[in-house]
Amino acid sequence: MISKSRILIALGNEIKKNSVSNFKKGDVSRMYLDYLNRKYNFDEWIKLSNINSYICEKNDIILIKPIISIFEKSGTLIKNILSYLNYADTKNICIIIPDFYRSVGTYKYKSYVKIHEKLGSDFYNILNSNIINNINSCNYLQLCLGINNLQKQEKKSTHFNFLEPIDEHEYKKFLKTFELADEYFNKKILNSHYITTNYIQFKKKYSAMEPQKHFKKDTSKRRYILDIYKHMYK
Repeated sequence: MISKSRILIALGNEIKKNSVSNFKKGDVSRMYLDYLNRKYNFDEWIKLSNINSYICEKNDIILIKPIISIFEKSGTLIKNILSYLNYADTKNICIIIPDFYRSVGTYKYKSYVKIHEKLGSDFYNILNSNIINNINSCNYLQLCLGINNLQKQEKKSTHFNFLEPIDEHEYKKFLKTFELADEYFNKKILNSHYITTNYIQFKKKYSAMEPQKHFKKDTSKRRYILDIYKHMYK
């Protein structure tokens, strides 16, 4: 059963008793899983001390909220979670993170996570490196939920931004974002019978390829089509 499941892991602020009602920007990933839990009537959240996380499931979907902060060796934690569940297929894992580089109300799915060398010791570079090194793969799905309020121009540390309170207007934006992200996840991922590739499926690299194309598993024309695009944009 586990081997066929989809696993969604939400990273963020440390989960505390008072964080249930006093949401901060760094809680947005856990808020998204709570949204899914309510919308689809998942089982109740159960605390598993073995992996220091809250977990619930329904059918072939498993939702996991690690208790510790995203700043505390998230890669090791995710490795332990997958080991505990005896799960090795990273392509069916979605790691959800608060993204300070994206504005509130926006989101982005990434099917392939890479390190941006130009950014050096950027927080997200360090986070992704830690995860990749621990699970020995960069082929997992990542959902980035924007938490940056562009109207506030103050430069603050990542820690400070994650602890910034969510106001009523931002909360409504987050709920709309959750709805859109869930719709995309269901249409493009859960119910997809197509091969997904980094630039064709998730990233709009060339205007000539919009709407983005899907390549069916048994098509013999895939290489021919790719060769055409390669010729057009070389």
